Amino acid sequence: MVMTQTVRRMIGVSFGLMLAITPSAFAQTDVTFTKDVAQILQRSCQGCHRTGQMAPMSLVTYDEVRPWARAIRAKVAERSMPPWHIDKTIG
Repeated sequence: MVMTQTVRRMIGVSFGLMLAITPSAFAQTDVTFTKDVAQILQRSCQGCHRTGQMAPMSLVTYDEVRPWARAIRAKVAERSMPPWHIDKTIG
């Protein structure tokens, strides 16, 4: 019984040390436009929000998107963008 408790403690300590010294797979990384945001815009916005399409502004590059960031966040939060006929999960 004593040996079992000792072994359990050693396993617990070993496991704890392994977690402490190995980089976490769940470590938070910085969000970037190219890596994270662009693919969402491509999927959900750029069908209409690009030059020559029906939307009033293009949302293709960082420089085009940045001035609209707050408005985009608000429209997505209120679920008015993307329009329901574009995104079947909305509306």
